[in-house]
Amino acid sequence: MFYHLGRIATRFRWLIVGLWMVAIAVSLPFAPQASQVLHSGGFVSPDADSERALNLLVQKVHLNLTIVQVIFTSENTSVGNVGSVGSADSPQFIQESQQALARVRNWSEVSGIVSFTDNPRQISLDRHAAYVNILFKPDPDSASKLLPQLESRLQPVPNLKTTIGGGPVFYEDIQAVSERDLRRAEFLAIPFAIIALLLVFRSVVAAILPALVGGGAVAVSLALVFGLGQITTLSIFVLNITTLFGLGLGVDYSLFMVSRFREELAHGRNVEEAVAITVATAGRAVIFSGLTVSIGLAGLIFFRINFLRSVGMAGVMVVLLAVLAAITLLPASLSIIGTRINAFPVRLPRLWRRTSDAVTSTLSPSPAAPLANDHHGFWYQLSHVVMRYPLQVFVPVFILLIALGLPFLGVRFSAPDASILPPDVPSRAAFDLLAKRFNDRETTPILLAVQTPGDVLTATNIRNLYNYVRRIQADPRVARVDSIVSADPRYTLEQYELVYTHPQQISDPYLSAFLKPSVSGNTTMILVISKYGMLDQRSQALV
Repeated sequence: MFYHLGRIATRFRWLIVGLWMVAIAVSLPFAPQASQVLHSGGFVSPDADSERALNLLVQKVHLNLTIVQVIFTSENTSVGNVGSVGSADSPQFIQESQQALARVRNWSEVSGIVSFTDNPRQISLDRHAAYVNILFKPDPDSASKLLPQLESRLQPVPNLKTTIGGGPVFYEDIQAVSERDLRRAEFLAIPFAIIALLLVFRSVVAAILPALVGGGAVAVSLALVFGLGQITTLSIFVLNITTLFGLGLGVDYSLFMVSRFREELAHGRNVEEAVAITVATAGRAVIFSGLTVSIGLAGLIFFRINFLRSVGMAGVMVVLLAVLAAITLLPASLSIIGTRINAFPVRLPRLWRRTSDAVTSTLSPSPAAPLANDHHGFWYQLSHVVMRYPLQVFVPVFILLIALGLPFLGVRFSAPDASILPPDVPSRAAFDLLAKRFNDRETTPILLAVQTPGDVLTATNIRNLYNYVRRIQADPRVARVDSIVSADPRYTLEQYELVYTHPQQISDPYLSAFLKPSVSGNTTMILVISKYGMLDQRSQALV
């Protein structure tokens, strides 16, 4: 079957190459737009308790998840010289921060602003920095597109430095960094691949052909990602997967095929026969290799986590495309190029030539690497050593692999945050600033969605909620609990019952402001602040 496939590729070579050229030409306008249809996030299963709690709070109490933090920092915070604006609670610091936000407050895309003047916990430990939470109406993915407008609306002030962070900024930075890494990977990988292929094949034509096939597979794959992103939600990390598999496997599979083709030519076979045998041997290996990889990646499609599902879909697609290119485009191209596959030979320096001969003589016989040396190559000799001393090779290699795998026993998995990004991007700078100068545990509370039988604000439910919160507060790992029954520590249970059973008569502005975003019908939100960091095992055990 595979032999006949090679014959078909030879017979219809111009048609096959033409169809691939059309596919690549059509793909080129769409491939650069792939990132525009991809989404950040998607690291949590919708079936997870945390995700269900968030969805419940969004639906019931209208919890806003689209929050951008604007951090104001006094330019001079040295001891004894606090700068011209003083501390964050000084009148000038407050005035300049309000001046910076003047054009943001009346922006139609903003639903509200929570300032550090409303919540003193938004002031840094050294009191020379503070942040405000800007609540956006759109979802985090859409809000990230509004960040340039936000930056233009923030007024520069003379004595405060402004840093922007939060979820939408993080998502925007992930997309920007992924695109930048993709361009850098292509810029570095393709030249290095060509250099490596030149060392192996010592022919410009033979070296460039696998790189072109890999590049074509990537272009078509990215265009298909753009199309697939129109009908389903795909993770931004699909960009990296597509480049990794498309270029890597495309070059790898093509290397096998070109090597075997040159070997058959060196044995004196004509071009048509060499192509057919190449597809029947190396092509068979490529097909089964690609199918094996695709089956493994296809398992990810059944995960409920969008990030994994996206990697599975994109991975299967690009692997199958790399295989298709290797068994159709490449054989057709080889039948057109024929014996010119060895054209433009590359002459290596004497030392490089000896090293290359040792490595490649068994891989790709050519005029520069005669068949007589086939049984004297490095890899040929290595294979004989392995077969002659299997146990002596197996034991040390097995021990080495076990030693390399031991650190995995202590691996800890968690959702990614801005710490995965380079230090020079805005969200990472804001993340580091919050971690260094603020109580970062305040920005990563444990959210509880509590539902009661009937309205939350009944005497019975208030009493049960009060006792529930007190039990949480008694845990030694808990620093604080924010809820409607712990908003003011001066209040007793009886006072909470009296106040909340008549909510329209609440005179305390703080309680009134706390109640509105925390309760709706039979649902209320509780925030638990741990004494330890978000990724600390004690915080995870607390959950």
